[in-house]
Amino acid sequence: MAGTTFLSRRLVLISAAVAALITSASAETIYVSSTDGSDTNPGTKGQPLKTIGKAAALVNRSAEPGPTTIEIAPGIYDLAECVEFSPRRPYTERNRLTVKASILPDDPSWKPALMPVILSVEDPRKQGQLDRPTETYSIKVKISHVTIQGLKFLGNPLPRNWHCCVERIGKDLDDLLVTQCMFLGDNDALNIYCATLATGDRFVLDHSIFRDCHACTVFWDGAEGIGGKRCAMRHCIVDGAHISGVWTCQTDKDFEFRHNIVSGSEYSWLRKRGDMQRYHLSDSVIVDNKHYSGYGVVSGPTGQTGSEVTYDETNVVKSGTILLEEDKRSRDYLHVVPGTLGSDLGAGLFKNTNGTTSRKAR
Repeated sequence: MAGTTFLSRRLVLISAAVAALITSASAETIYVSSTDGSDTNPGTKGQPLKTIGKAAALVNRSAEPGPTTIEIAPGIYDLAECVEFSPRRPYTERNRLTVKASILPDDPSWKPALMPVILSVEDPRKQGQLDRPTETYSIKVKISHVTIQGLKFLGNPLPRNWHCCVERIGKDLDDLLVTQCMFLGDNDALNIYCATLATGDRFVLDHSIFRDCHACTVFWDGAEGIGGKRCAMRHCIVDGAHISGVWTCQTDKDFEFRHNIVSGSEYSWLRKRGDMQRYHLSDSVIVDNKHYSGYGVVSGPTGQTGSEVTYDETNVVKSGTILLEEDKRSRDYLHVVPGTLGSDLGAGLFKNTNGTTSRKAR
């Protein structure tokens, strides 16, 4: 019996080692650099691609199992058309597709100027239709198990344009994490109508900053009218949303909302009319917004909610003033000024922070 047990353990260890080797062998990293890359390169560290679109095309052609990382160097990435990720590759929660900056905010050498800048310059108008409303996107995700990390989105300069920076729409989609990203709109020059929008389960916004967007995080229910489960918004800062900081549409009541700041916005929270979920908010600051809770449709708000809608709240501050660092050269740009309201929440781009101790370098 003892010999059989020993043999079984050895077989388990050998199987685990073989699985690890297979995973390691099938993992890939594609490097992108707008400054010294070329789309005729193979996408290696020494010979990076130039565009994110080319990296997406390589990924979409692959059907081999294993994780993929697209590592994006500092620079400006202007998108003449939407980048779509729709590979046949069977990604999993562990072996996922990750699209990330080469230098992330918790790196000691990081500063805001090193964030890859994603700028949509797509112009879908046709001759003779230059004044018609348009719709553009930066990134569309058509698969499950994706992380987007450390990127700065600036929107699209077209007038009368509905722009979405990150979108995931489709049936049976699961596990999209958007983390350590900035979404910086300008209502007159670089419009962001919808910073992030997704249907499906586990759409998670984490440690991100939104300024002057219209709708910041939209948990959509799609044509099927089915809300997502296990969705979350954590450690985010929303400043000056022209529509709302968070927008839920039949999103399940297990929605996690904590350690967020929503300030200076039209509505802190919108929901689809008929969405009567009682959501729990915790450890957050929601101040200086015109309205707390309302209803909305695709075109925007339709009015405030009444007594028919209630929220469970734990440690939610609703009075006071949020002060953000406005020096663009500062490592703490658009983070809460230390020692002021909300600075103890850990909201913002930095994950490895205990208060402000890891953010003192400028």
